[in-house]
Amino acid sequence: MKATYTLLPDFAQSRRPFVVKKIVRPYFSTDFHFHTECQLVYVLSGSGTRIIGDSIEHFEEGDLTFVGPNVPHVWYSKPEPGSGGNDAISIALYINPDVLSEKLEGLIDTKELRQFFTESARGISICGAKKILITDILKKMPEQKNITLLASFTQILNHLLDPEELIWLNVPSLLSAYSGQAPGRVHKLMHYIQQNFKDEITLQQAASVSGLQIHSFCRFFKTLTNRTFSDFLNEVRISFACKLLQQSDLPVTQIALECGYTNISYFNRCFKKINKVAPKEYRSLCLIKN
Repeated sequence: MKATYTLLPDFAQSRRPFVVKKIVRPYFSTDFHFHTECQLVYVLSGSGTRIIGDSIEHFEEGDLTFVGPNVPHVWYSKPEPGSGGNDAISIALYINPDVLSEKLEGLIDTKELRQFFTESARGISICGAKKILITDILKKMPEQKNITLLASFTQILNHLLDPEELIWLNVPSLLSAYSGQAPGRVHKLMHYIQQNFKDEITLQQAASVSGLQIHSFCRFFKTLTNRTFSDFLNEVRISFACKLLQQSDLPVTQIALECGYTNISYFNRCFKKINKVAPKEYRSLCLIKN
């Protein structure tokens, strides 16, 4: 299932920093899509399956999530037979991160805000007391205007920038998480893994790239990543497999080969260990909109 780019009409003709809407539909059903704007979504009514990046979870009334820029996502529910009502109700706050940051330049230091928008590409579920605070504000915003609306918006931003009671829905890219460290051994190793993970990489090869003996390399790598090299390599490969399952029609056996697995049974075990579902089930969940 390949995500499609969507141009949001409210931002097409103007440089608005944010827009809030109450959305009422018979059921949740949109294409798997992405856009340059961030999106805070509160589900007032309805339930179904929510996909944000690689995260696939059940959602129901009261669900509050934040989707970062250019992250593929969809909320989906099947129409109930004989139901003619509007059972899918949500409030969505769309934020253009670039426009907002530009307009705030000179008024505040926007470094923390920009960093939040970057990190929000992982997708966020909001819980606890923070969810209550945000939803109480959000539910009033569709009827607000001018300074009152702006005040509500800034309150929500302030709550979002506080890391407490935020649940990240996707792990950060393993390779990018470490390749950004100081140049040298780590950067060279992560670049090597990125270029060669589809092929067999032995401990000896990885240690040689790092300029270490095998025993020293194993200790170094476990300290760096809190994983064995084998576990790390599997996570990198399975992350790539998830993207191929979402965005291509390749058979699972072909995807396993593309990700560096010559044994399909081992691929299936690794995939299920990391994602809690088998590859075919994962693809089925991604295809629910069809």
